[in-house]
Amino acid sequence: MYPHVNGHRSLYQLLRPHEENLFKQLRDHGYYTVMAGKNDMMTKASLRSSFSHRLEGPQGIILSMMRKRLRRIPFVKRVKLLALAIHLFVLEHKTFNALYGDPRLNKFSEILPLNQSPFPSGHKLHHSFYFGKAEADSLVAQTDPFIFNSVLKWLSKEPSQPFCLYIAATLPHPPYQVEEPYFSMVERSTVPQPISARLDDKPHFMQALYDRYEMNRLTQSDCREIRAVYYGMVSKFDEQVWRIKETLREQGLYDNSLIIFLSDHGDYVGDYGLPEKWLTGYQDVLLHVPMMVKYPENRYAGRRVDHFTESLDLYPTVLEQAGIQTPYTHFGLSLTELMEGEVQRDAVFAVGGYDLREPQAFEAGINSPDDPLMGIYFEKLKLQNDDPTTVARSAMIRTKDWKMVIRTAGKEEMYDLENDPQELYNRIDDPALSEVRNHLRERFLHWYLRASDNPHWEHERSI
Repeated sequence: MYPHVNGHRSLYQLLRPHEENLFKQLRDHGYYTVMAGKNDMMTKASLRSSFSHRLEGPQGIILSMMRKRLRRIPFVKRVKLLALAIHLFVLEHKTFNALYGDPRLNKFSEILPLNQSPFPSGHKLHHSFYFGKAEADSLVAQTDPFIFNSVLKWLSKEPSQPFCLYIAATLPHPPYQVEEPYFSMVERSTVPQPISARLDDKPHFMQALYDRYEMNRLTQSDCREIRAVYYGMVSKFDEQVWRIKETLREQGLYDNSLIIFLSDHGDYVGDYGLPEKWLTGYQDVLLHVPMMVKYPENRYAGRRVDHFTESLDLYPTVLEQAGIQTPYTHFGLSLTELMEGEVQRDAVFAVGGYDLREPQAFEAGINSPDDPLMGIYFEKLKLQNDDPTTVARSAMIRTKDWKMVIRTAGKEEMYDLENDPQELYNRIDDPALSEVRNHLRERFLHWYLRASDNPHWEHERSI
C-alpha cells in the first residue's frame, strides 16, 4: 500500500494487526519470521502476529550501556534511578521512543549514551549533525554490530524450516559519526562537493532549515568532512552485511535464498545546503535509494535495470518467490517481470506531510536541545510545530524527464530532469511549460483515483 491509503504518514501511524503485511503473510504460510533491529514499522500487537521471533533491538544495547554506567554512580542515586526505570519501563511499559521529549528521561542523562553534539552552542558545526570520530565503546559504534551479532547467533542454530529474516540496521543515519577504521577510510580530497544551496525558488522549509542550522557558516572543507564520515558509515554497514552473506554461504543457505538490500530514505548530507532529511522533501537524494536483489540460484546475477521501481514492489516479488498467492489489494508490481525485460512503470509517486487537522501525526517537539537522546532534532521538530505549513500534505510524481511536487500549502515544484538533473531550477511558474504541468497534474489525479483507498474484504451486511 502507499502510505496515504491507510493513513500511515508519520512514525505514529504504525501498521496495526488488522492490516495485512508481508511478514504476516509469510508466517501464515509456514515461514519462520524473524525481526532484528529497530522497529519504525508496526505496533506491538502487529509485531506479535507478524513475527515468530524478535531479536533484541537497539534498546538492548542502550540498556546494557546504562547498566555499566550505573555501577559508577553513588549508591543512593543508583537506587533512585533504578526505581524510576522500573516505574517507566516495567509499570508503564515505556520504550525509549515513547519517552522522547519526556522530561523524566533527563534524569538518566548521567548514564544514558548521549546523542548530543560534541560542539558547543555557537560553534559552526553545532547544528550540522556532524559528531566526527566515535569512540570504540560509544553507542553508535556498538549498535549495528550488536544487531548483526544477534542475527549471526540466531543463524548459527541452523533454522530447520524456511525462514524470513528482516534486519533493520541503524547506519548510515545522522548524527554523522563513525569509529576507526571507517572514520579515516575515505580520502577527504576525493569527496565530491554537495549540490549547491540555490534556495530562492524552493519551498520555505529549505531556507528555514538552512538558517536554523547556520549552514552558511560551513566551508567546502567542512562539507567534504561530513560527507566522508557518511561514506564511512556506509562502509561499516556494508561490512556487517558481508558478515551475514558469508555466514549464509558457510551454512549452504546462500544459493537458495532471496536477499533484498534497500534503504528507507536517503540523506541531504550537505546537498542544497542541508543536513539530514525532511518529510516533505522530494529530491532524488532523499527518494532515489539503493535496491539490490539476489534471486535464488543467482538468477539475473550482475544485471542492472535502469527503470522505475517503488518500495511496495517488494511485496509481490517476495510472495511470488515464496509461491504464495494473496487475495489482498496491493499496488506493487513484481520485480521479476522487470528482470525479464518488461518495463512496468513510466512514473513513480510519493506522498508525505500532515494537515493542521491531523495533530496526531505531528512529531512531538523536544523540550530542550539538551535532551539526552533527541536534542539534535530540537530545531527540526520546533520548525514543524512553529510553522506547520512546512510539513503540509504533499505528493510527487516523477517521470524520466520531469518531476512535480504538489502541496496543500507552500511553494510547489517542477523540474526539467533532462536538463537539470540536480533539481536546481524550479520551473513551476514557467508559462512556457503549462502543457507539461497540466499533463503531470492529470497523471497524478488518475494515479490518486486508483490508489486512494482500500476497501476491506469482510462482508458483514445483513438484512
